[in-house]
Amino acid sequence: MSALTLTVSTSDETQPAIRRHARYWLEDGSLVVRSQDHFYKVHRTMLQRHSTVLGSLSPSAAADGSESTAKTVDGLVVVHIPDKLQVRSEDFEALLEHLYHDAPLDESATFPRVASVLRASSAEQLDFPAIHAVARTRLERMFPTGPEPSFTSEHAEEALTLAVKHDIPSIRKALYYSIATHSHDHDDDATDSAVPRRSPLSPELAARCNALLNGLISHFTPILFTVATANHMACTDVFADKWMPSVIQPALDENGLCRPLETLEQIIAIDWAAEGLCEECVRDKREEWRDEQKDVWARIDGWLK
Repeated sequence: MSALTLTVSTSDETQPAIRRHARYWLEDGSLVVRSQDHFYKVHRTMLQRHSTVLGSLSPSAAADGSESTAKTVDGLVVVHIPDKLQVRSEDFEALLEHLYHDAPLDESATFPRVASVLRASSAEQLDFPAIHAVARTRLERMFPTGPEPSFTSEHAEEALTLAVKHDIPSIRKALYYSIATHSHDHDDDATDSAVPRRSPLSPELAARCNALLNGLISHFTPILFTVATANHMACTDVFADKWMPSVIQPALDENGLCRPLETLEQIIAIDWAAEGLCEECVRDKREEWRDEQKDVWARIDGWLK
């Protein structure tokens, strides 16, 4: 983050140079806010209208702790966002970008920007309820709310952490499933400096993902290795002949055992009519496999408990 420096003055002493934000140091600003090591000169009414937290913060005291020597910059008292709120400077900047319409949370907003605003606007941090609701809605639109085979995201871990912390249940299941079934895909990324590092999961969330993976494998293993049957003997014979090369082997080659939604989708996509199944059996079996996908999705809640 680019910044300029200036000197903070108090009633009786001069403080060291501090970092002034390059963009949000507004000439007509009426409030100086400190977030971590960055200082912002913004409009008091703009922030306090949206956030009771910022309105209730006390001025930053100088070294001796007295209010009479509270830090001032350009004649304005500095309000320091307490470290205990864990507001990151980049998150506060993203919040200001939305407030000042420099980068609003519209359809083009990226995940990192939405995540920053969601955190900073939460009740646990600066408490901007209306903006927090917008950020929640935008985050929900970025991820599936139902079963979506082959869904992956480089932001899945951070998104799950946010969805759990900020109680956004609609997207949690898809994120749990994606992380649990694709975690080993990123093993090589940890040693590749060119690949951005993925956010780590908390031990609790990692344990839930592991439990989900174990549940998926235990449930799907007998389904995958049991040759399908049909209503007609001739069609059952086709399954007996094709199940290993067309279903089991591809699943083993592509980690399909731990990805039942994807594997079932691939089974459905096989041109079974070309393999010799009658039209009735193709229709019935595809409906059966669709039902199995729904059953797997429904069982996920139990495996996550």
